This record gives sequence, C-alpha cells and structure tokens, in this order.
Amino acid sequence: MYPIRDLVKEKDYLSPPWLSSIIQNLDTIQPHTYHIDEALGKSREYWYRLTSLADAHRGHGLNAGYVNPGRTLHRVPKLRVRPKTTYVRAYGVSPSLVLCMQASSTWKLVGNSDCDTIEKERTSHALLQVGTSVAIPYTFDGFVFNSWIGTTEEKCTGPNYLGILTVGWCYILSARLVEIQGEGATMHHTTSQTESCENLEDPQDAPIIDVGEVDKSIGRWWYAILARHQGWKAIVKQTPRNEYLAPWAVSRTCETRFTINQKIGLLTCVHTPLTSEKAFDVLAKFALLHGLGSQLLIALMTAITIPTHQYYGLTVQLPFPRASGAKQPKTPMDVIPPIWSSLNEELPYYMTLSCSPDVMMSTLCGSFWELGIPCNLVAPWLHPLFNEILDETAPAVGHDYETLALIGAIRRPYIGALWIGAAIGGLAPKIIQKVKSGNPPLDALSFPWTRCLQTFMDIPGLGPYTHGNPEHISRPDVWRLLHLPQTEDDELLFGTRPQTPWEPWGSSLRKDCALRVTSHLKYTRHEYQYHHWNWEVEGRIIQDQGFPPSPLSTITEFSCDMINIKEPRIFPKRELDQLASEDATFYISIWLSINGEGKPWEIIYQDDWLRGVWEEDDGGWEPDEADDRDSKDFGQLKDRVKTWLDLTG
Repeated sequence: MYPIRDLVKEKDYLSPPWLSSIIQNLDTIQPHTYHIDEALGKSREYWYRLTSLADAHRGHGLNAGYVNPGRTLHRVPKLRVRPKTTYVRAYGVSPSLVLCMQASSTWKLVGNSDCDTIEKERTSHALLQVGTSVAIPYTFDGFVFNSWIGTTEEKCTGPNYLGILTVGWCYILSARLVEIQGEGATMHHTTSQTESCENLEDPQDAPIIDVGEVDKSIGRWWYAILARHQGWKAIVKQTPRNEYLAPWAVSRTCETRFTINQKIGLLTCVHTPLTSEKAFDVLAKFALLHGLGSQLLIALMTAITIPTHQYYGLTVQLPFPRASGAKQPKTPMDVIPPIWSSLNEELPYYMTLSCSPDVMMSTLCGSFWELGIPCNLVAPWLHPLFNEILDETAPAVGHDYETLALIGAIRRPYIGALWIGAAIGGLAPKIIQKVKSGNPPLDALSFPWTRCLQTFMDIPGLGPYTHGNPEHISRPDVWRLLHLPQTEDDELLFGTRPQTPWEPWGSSLRKDCALRVTSHLKYTRHEYQYHHWNWEVEGRIIQDQGFPPSPLSTITEFSCDMINIKEPRIFPKRELDQLASEDATFYISIWLSINGEGKPWEIIYQDDWLRGVWEEDDGGWEPDEADDRDSKDFGQLKDRVKTWLDLTG
C-alpha cells in the first residue's frame, strides 16, 4: 500500500504500451521469443503500476466520478415497452425462458466520401429482454466490497447496506417497468416476508434492520424487501402457459434471517404495493437515516447487472448487511441530494442498458481491450493481470476481484460505477473467464451507448488507406473495408463484425487484396456512426436519439488517474503461454473464411495457428471442450445466429 503523498502526477507512466510497434516488421503470424519477452515486459510495467494505483484507491477512497452512475449513460435510448411483437426464447446459457422485444439501431455514413458502392445508411436488429419466467437467485454470501471503501469525501464509521439497497433498487426497477407497460402488467406482494422483533424468541438470532419510523404500507414494503424467496411479484405479461416477471425479479436463496425494528400490526392485511416513485423515496430516506452516501449510487449499478447474471446462469452474491465497515459522508444529510433524484428521473435509460446483457458484458470485458495490441500478442498483454496480479487460487480472492473492478474503473472512468456494481454482485469471475480466452463477447452498441471503445472496428482509422511502394494496406483496414455494406449484394457474409476485438497483425500488399477492398482505396476513409435507436411499439416506429450526451467541455479527467507510482508493486512471475494469442488470431482469421472464397493468397495464412480455419467439411469448427471456452455459450451462439437470420432475412 502506498500513501497518496508518495504518488506523483505523470500521465505517461499510465499510458498503455503500443505492442504493435514490436512486430511491425514481422513477416509471420507467430512472434519470435524476443518479441514476446519485450511485449511481456512492457505489459508487466503497465499493469503493476495500475494495480498500485488501485491499492491506493482502496486505502484512501475513490474520486466522486467513479461512483457516479450518470457517467455510464451516453446515447442509451429511453426504455419503451408495449412492443409490436414479443418473443419467448432461451437467452444466454440460462435454461429459463425470457420475454424479448425487437428493436433496431440505425447507422449512417459520415464524411464526404464519393463512393457509390456502399449504402449510406444501415440498420441492425436487436433483442432486449423485458421479462423472465423465473426470478433470479441471490444470496447475502458475497465478499466483494463487504467493507465499502467509499469516496475520498467519506469517512469510515457507518454500516454496509449495499446488499439491501440493491434489492430495493430491484423493486424500484420492477415497479417502474410495470408502470411503463401499463395495461396487463401487475404488481403485488407475496406471502414471503421477514420477521419483526416481537416475533423472535431470541432477537440475537437475526440482525435487526432499523428502517426508521414508518407507516404500515412502508413497513409492509420492507418486509417484502428483506423476505426469503420472492417478496413481491412484478408481472409484465401473462400467457396461457406462463407468466413473465420483470427482468429484476429476484429470489433470496440463503438462510439469512432479518428482523426490522418496526411493529406494524397485521401483515396479512392487503397493502397496495408502493409505486416506483414512493419506493425510491423510502429507499433514499433509509440511505439518509444511515448515512449510506455513495452506497445508494453503486447499489443501482449492481441492480442493473441482474439480467446479465441470468444470461450467464449465475447466482447474484451480495455483501452481507453489516452494522459497520463502510464509509459515510462527513456531514450528515437531511435532504435527498440532487444526484440521487437524477437517478430516479433517468431510470428508463438505465433500464434499457440493463435489458441488454450482451451490451453490458461487452462493455465490461472491453475495458481490457487496447488499440495497439495485435491479436498475436494478446497473451503477453493480458498475462500479467490475469495470471500474476489476480490469483484466483489464493484465499483472498475477493480482494483480487476488488482490484479488478478498480483497474476496470481506472481504465474506463465513464463506467467506473458500473464496474464496481458488477463486481459487488459477483460478475468478476465470468468477466475474467471471457477476457482470458482472447475472445470476449462483443456488441456494436457498447461504444455509442457508453463511449467506451470495444474493438478496432469501432475506429475508422487515420490517413490514406495505402502506404509505401509497392502499396500496402494495414490488415485492420482490410477488415474494416470488408465489413462495409455493399449497394449490390455480392452474397458474401461480412455483414456481422468479427467476434474478437483484437486487430489483425501487419499489412497486405494491394495486389493480394480482394476487389471488395481495393475498390475503396481511392476514396477518403469510410465511417459509419450510430445515429438513432428505433422502438417498434404499438404498431409504430419511434426514433430515439438516446440520452443527451454531455458536452466534452464538462468531462473532466480524474486527477489521481494520471499519477506515477514511485515504487509499483512487484508480483511473482509466472510462465506465459500463447494460447490466448493463438485463439484471438484464429477467431479474427476465421472471419475471412465465412465468405466462401477460400484461403487468401498470402503465405502467412498457412501458419499452424490457423489450421482448420480454411477447412470446408460440414462439421466446420467447434470449440475444444478441454479449453476455457464455454460450450454452452457456443451452442447459444448458434441459436442466436439463427434468430438473427430469422429477424433480418
């Protein structure tokens, strides 16, 4: 741990390495040993310094920007339901059926290109989850941030109620969806409820949660929030075969017992469930009562990750409520702060993001992508972080997940609050698994919705397409040009992006490139930018420009993100293998094979790493069950491709 006074401002020390420069003259796919060693050394220096900065934050608190959920929103559309069509389908690896609605995004060609062979506008279809057939399980057995570090403006004296606040936000989100849906959607309490002090033989058997002086309807709400199993039901659609609950429906599976300090009379009486507005007011006053400060903000971000947990078949693991172990505001608050109120007003934007698990996981995993890291050096780039700094076999693994969240926040400050919220709920192990594979999930909406770059395909590149004599074109530009939508269908399947973010290595000679590439080289660079979202609701199309983006002048850097660690931490060095690099190279190359034109002319594509890419047998390629790839995910990928083809065909 290094005191803040020992840290010196210096931006360059935290700039990521540009590993592409190491292999700029490489004429093979596989780097030489000395290339790998140089890349590994530069990567270690970078990740070790970032870890030292994360340690400093853990000891001294976070900047307020890291706990501000509003920074996550950029062009996210405002949730609208009552869709024209809904779909009941499997989603992700969860065996439970979910209710989805169809929407789409519109992208437009920008710039002064005279090229008339590509479309000026393109539309991509998407599915959003708006219901679930089962509630998502959660427990209070989590250990990540069970001592809440708070912000630099808060002090260590208060309770940690992150878990309870998260469940409260789940209710608010569910109630808001029912209200937006309107006719046909209902909300009610269930018979599951927690206990009151007077009903316990020994009050020490269960923690007492002080909810303040409340009336019977609010007391009944608290009994539902703290209940085992499901304390409430928010039904968004009823069919003859099933009922579909709001995506934030949760069910507590742990044996923890709670009591509340209020005696509110007959709980068997029918009480109308609180509206989302009233529930927010109650939760905010609870946070004021206990001085929970930044916990209320972070708890919302944990709540919006709930559908992503279901997508991956995970149980949400929340921190156990504790009477101490968290930072509080130095000055007691007696009114709801404006930033809290803005969360409630902007809730439909967070709901859209939450209902898009693909976007959520892409955004989080994308924090470890970096421009200038080619596919064949992915392993030395990721190795120091995931194999040396984060040791999942160590007893203090929760500490490692906190480190991961803080590093993610430092690298992508706009989604700092989302990172911390995701780690609190237990998503960190799945993120690690996906990123370490070299083939993390990707969604094109992540960048325009959160302004966090995900892949080299998010960037149009700079300058002319060709360079040198004879003329060369960088392979990243080859991939970008192949992806352009043609005005005349050439029956090639480059319409979807590559399913790995890491850019291909090196350059190709102009003579070795397909006509689909060379026909664009005389024009200025082509770029498609996200323009708007299309909701298909109640028989009409609504164009949604999304959350109003903040002017760049109001976006300030977090000063402590630009500091030099004089003595960064050093970790035991472990042996590196190139499996992640090989996988990333395989996946970026297989994108070339889907068009059916066969292997490119260049000798480089005959490398051993690409064995099987060009095979034409009916079986195609399959994931190796012995590796880290999730075979269930692969099966779901095939299902999703089929659904996508049905939607776009």
